Amino acid sequence: MFFLTSARQELFNVAHTYPFGENIDAEFEQYLYENLANYINIIPPVFHAEIRERTLFQNDALMNNFREWCNITIEQFTVKREAIYEKREAIVERFNLSAQTMFLKSFHDGEILDARQQGNQFTLLLDMRGGFTTEAIVQLVFYDAQTEGELAGYYVYDELVETENGFALRVLSSFGSPYAEWTIYFNNVTANYLYRPAAYIESGNITTWDDYVATLNRDDHYYIIENNSLIEVDLAKFSQKDKGIFAGELLLGRTFNEAKERIYCATYEDPYAYFSEPIPVDELQGAMFNSDKTIQTRAFNTIFTLGEDVANIVNNVLRKANVNSAEEMYFRIMASHFEQLGCLEDDVIMKWMKE
Repeated sequence: MFFLTSARQELFNVAHTYPFGENIDAEFEQYLYENLANYINIIPPVFHAEIRERTLFQNDALMNNFREWCNITIEQFTVKREAIYEKREAIVERFNLSAQTMFLKSFHDGEILDARQQGNQFTLLLDMRGGFTTEAIVQLVFYDAQTEGELAGYYVYDELVETENGFALRVLSSFGSPYAEWTIYFNNVTANYLYRPAAYIESGNITTWDDYVATLNRDDHYYIIENNSLIEVDLAKFSQKDKGIFAGELLLGRTFNEAKERIYCATYEDPYAYFSEPIPVDELQGAMFNSDKTIQTRAFNTIFTLGEDVANIVNNVLRKANVNSAEEMYFRIMASHFEQLGCLEDDVIMKWMKE
């Protein structure tokens, strides 16, 4: 039923081990041999003797065969994984809308905070701070769930399939390697997810609890993770006392940093939205050379947004800009973009596009 197994994933990882086309030193060569030796049972036997004797990398003919085996293994796995993802997209359309949102993303590198069966319901709680989603916390609740295998450490890879009675999810998890293999069978799944406030990610000069709370959106809802559950807290009841920082009677932390780590919000806030705040047109040219990098970035973004409408400003800026300045790459990108739009004048083209 599943293509994804711990053995297949490890085989794929082994095929990625040797850095073909790169020079390696003796220390790295030793590491490579040790790593290959750890997976000797899943590597084709033709390579075993040379791996054990540490002569594989000096045997040109055998290395050509090893390279071919690696390339074929990687290609086969990649093609299959692409098919798995396409199948996943079709299956997810039948999920609850909240679950659709999350299952079209990746749970890769989410830390498994809790995995618990309660009756026929199974709850999986992931901390995504090291992952690839804007969501910081993800809670998946599976219904009519049955599981087999083990979960440990971090959620690494998965495969979703349809079954006669519903769905099944295969997950590989680990603290590194080898992988633990776990499967859950279910007929429905919902998802809850939380974000970090923008000020958590882009804190600027915020150094106190009061300053941090002042940045929080009063119209949003705020949560903490308590006993592996998502607990809503009242922003109006946040307080700092001698013994620490509290939400009502609940201690969030004894210091600002401890308390800040506890807080999540229900609505995504782009922590870098200020970079997209437009600069007035009559201030654009000066802003392009501002020593404040935030203002300069906003100016670049404004120019790209307005496009042909600010062609005159673009030409004037590029005439003034130093080709050898620290921002040369950004000016060159701008020149290339506006040259494609047909907005650059001849002297500007000669300066930026003909070198």
